[in-house]
Amino acid sequence: MHVPDCRWSLRPRANLKAKSVLGVVSLDLTSKIILVTGGGSGIGFEFTRQLAALGNTVIICGRDAGKLAEAARVTGAQAIVGDVISADDQDRILSDIRAKHGRLDLLINNAGIFLPYDFAADPDVLQKIESEIAINATAPLTLTRRALPLLHMSAQPGVLFIGSAVAFVASPGTPVYSGTKALIHHCAQTLRHQLRPHGITVFEALPPVVDTDMATVLKSKNFKKMKPADLVRAIIDGLRRNQTEMLLGQSRQIRLLSRIAPAFLFRQFAKTEFH
Repeated sequence: MHVPDCRWSLRPRANLKAKSVLGVVSLDLTSKIILVTGGGSGIGFEFTRQLAALGNTVIICGRDAGKLAEAARVTGAQAIVGDVISADDQDRILSDIRAKHGRLDLLINNAGIFLPYDFAADPDVLQKIESEIAINATAPLTLTRRALPLLHMSAQPGVLFIGSAVAFVASPGTPVYSGTKALIHHCAQTLRHQLRPHGITVFEALPPVVDTDMATVLKSKNFKKMKPADLVRAIIDGLRRNQTEMLLGQSRQIRLLSRIAPAFLFRQFAKTEFH
């Protein structure tokens, strides 16, 4: 069994720059070392494109070597083929960053899968359950833990979890996906509290449905798909303003309805069709 080296020690934080008028430390997003998981397509590619354009060094990882190579060609990012659910691949990716850059300023836990299925009838349900939990829930947490020593070498370290509005409501057509996003939402809140004394800021972005290849199977008149470019632009703006929890698009309304009319909201999600 792989046992990671979890030893790391605190040292005084470097002086932080760029305070806002309210005294809140704003995040400088230029000349940073940034790792984007799943950076070869969808939301991850848009992060890569926009962050690289700001003058950051962006490292992307994923399983599809072809998509990574194309994303790297278009954006100038550094690509590392690796599976985020693999402990060995996580260590290899972080070791490469350590050797080339010596630190990590921002970890963007973006990689994820969305699998609608019938829990009772789907013959591959057991494999799908394990895959969704491993990629959406376990991998972001274990990668974050392994990245702590590299993050601690940064003067202004941050971790961003890409969550979802379904953290606030169960989605009947996706029996596990919404549960993984609820887990990440709670973990992000807890890690924000636990890592603050270490000088690490934990962010979470909770988008609505986003117009990516992953969402092509979803059809609903109730939910408007957000464009990846608009989503990432809003998240980058939130990062700069040190907004640790970002509700984007329809997510704010979904959270409100989950509190005041949860049964109504569940029925609306139950009307969603998958094809």
